[in-house]
Amino acid sequence: MLILADLARRFAPWIALAMLVLIVALVGPATCRKLGQEQARARLGEETARSAGRSGQDAVATVGAAARREAEAAELTRTNELEIRNAQGADAPVDPAVRDAGLGGLCRRPAYRDHERCRLRRAAAQ
Repeated sequence: MLILADLARRFAPWIALAMLVLIVALVGPATCRKLGQEQARARLGEETARSAGRSGQDAVATVGAAARREAEAAELTRTNELEIRNAQGADAPVDPAVRDAGLGGLCRRPAYRDHERCRLRRAAAQ
């Protein structure tokens, strides 16, 4: 018994060290994996938030650009109409064939295709 106690006292630090190494070897990889997964989830969440922010900025820029184009087109239409109405001879009678050719050209454009006059022309032609 005395020999066993002496051996235990001698090798106790080594046994404790071996047990500590064994615990670290068994628990360490799982802990590292869990920590890595948590970091990956956090990075994914941050990247998702950044991506959503960029998408929102892109959407705002797209809507703003479309509104500017629409306003520019409306202003061009108003300017053209004023120039035509104020041009010399604007009140002179126009030959019906010229009028029909002009309207036909406009009605072939996508911007005017659904205008009431164009729909009436299509209906009359059918």
